[in-house]
This record gives sequence, C-alpha cells and structure tokens, in this order.
Amino acid sequence: MNPDERRREIVKLVQNEKTVQLDDLSERLGVSRMTVHRDLDLLESRGLLRKERGGATAESSLLFESNFHYRLQFGQAEKRALAKAARALIEPGAVVMIDDSTSTLPICDELETIEHVTVITNSLAACDRLRDRTNVRLILTGGIFNDTLQGFYGLVCEQALSKLRADWAFLSASSAIGIALYHQDQEVVRVKRAMMAAAERSVMLLDASKFKTRALNHFADLTEFDRVLVDRQLDETSAQRLRQAGISFDLV
Repeated sequence: MNPDERRREIVKLVQNEKTVQLDDLSERLGVSRMTVHRDLDLLESRGLLRKERGGATAESSLLFESNFHYRLQFGQAEKRALAKAARALIEPGAVVMIDDSTSTLPICDELETIEHVTVITNSLAACDRLRDRTNVRLILTGGIFNDTLQGFYGLVCEQALSKLRADWAFLSASSAIGIALYHQDQEVVRVKRAMMAAAERSVMLLDASKFKTRALNHFADLTEFDRVLVDRQLDETSAQRLRQAGISFDLV
C-alpha cells in the first residue's frame, strides 16, 4: 500500500468498527506504530477521526458525510466514468459551472483537450486542479470558505453566480430518494440552486451509492435536469423506480 491507500484503509476500518487500536492497525497494515501515529495525526487534522490514547474513534456520521477529504476517497472509478460522460457534452468555447462535490471534481481532469473552456466554480479543489491549465479560463466565485467542504459559500458566492451565465452546470447530490435530491448542508443547497438558475442546461452526476444514503435538505428533483448520469453499479430496483417515475438517465 502507498500512504494514500493506507490512510483510506484506516478510515474504512474506523468507520466500520467505530474504534480501532493502534497496535491492531500496525499489525493489519504491516507498518510501524510510528507510521500509524503519523497517519492518525493527519486524518484527525482533516476531521476524519478522533485520535485517542492507543487508537482512534470515528467522528459523527454527519461529519463523515460532509467531509471533503473523506468523500474524495470513495467511488473513484465510478466518478471518473461519470466525468468522462460529462466531458462528452462540453464543446470548445463552452462556459461550464462545476459545483463543490467530489463527483464533479474529476471533470477537471477531462478538460485538457478542450480549447478555450471557461469554468466557474466554488470549489477550492477544482481551482487547484485547473489554475495552471492554459486552455481554461477559471472563475472562482469567492465567498466564505468552509474548510470541511473545501468550498466557498454564502451571499458573496450566490451573488457572483447570479451575475454570470453558463452553458452547462454540473452538479451532484448527497442522496437520491425516488426522484428527489438532498444535501445535508443548507449553504451548499443554496449554491447548487444558484448554479442551476445561472445555466442554460444542468446535469446531475450520481454514483450508485447516493441511492442508499440519506441527507436532510431537499434541493431539487431529477426532473429539473437536462441530463442525469448514473454509474453502472446502480441496482436494478433503483433503476426501475427511476424508469417508473419517467426519469430518463444514462448509465455510464
């Protein structure tokens, strides 16, 4: 395992077992106690666990759901597939909005071959990936920075979006229940709605796990999107419910 893979494994173990012991982690991962200590320090600094004497415990489920670094570690292959499908919609010269989700973030890696594309985003991670791209004109919304979400929110962000216009807005959701989409944070909900209002067409990207999770705040229905992209791991029961509700979607 490289360090990133090892830390992802630690997070999985903590999430599944709630409490893990340092000696046990050292033995399972085949690394020294000092290496595990350093990994736990880093993961605690990111809000992914709470380090305690001799081990670590899980933070609250809501923090896990919200934390950008935690979400970034899962469903990577599925998110790359969604990004490739989204990239096929973007033409040279297009203006696109990308939200703060880890599902839309891989779109940034797909833009390298598109000439003169403008990207509007409230995501710090998207900014980091795109700021050196000579073919991309990057617009960061500004606003109040949230370290847990790694994005910008609030009135400044929403007002900036209201003054702009895009060809496409690419968004994701924390949860899909039937045709309804949810997110646990009201600030994020407002930014997503602002992006949808500022774009000619909106695209929803969902990995299959979103049909098995729950979040607090409803922000849109799937019927409000011009395209719905879902990864191929979607179970047949969920797929059938979408078809019965008249939702057209692409499995990618």
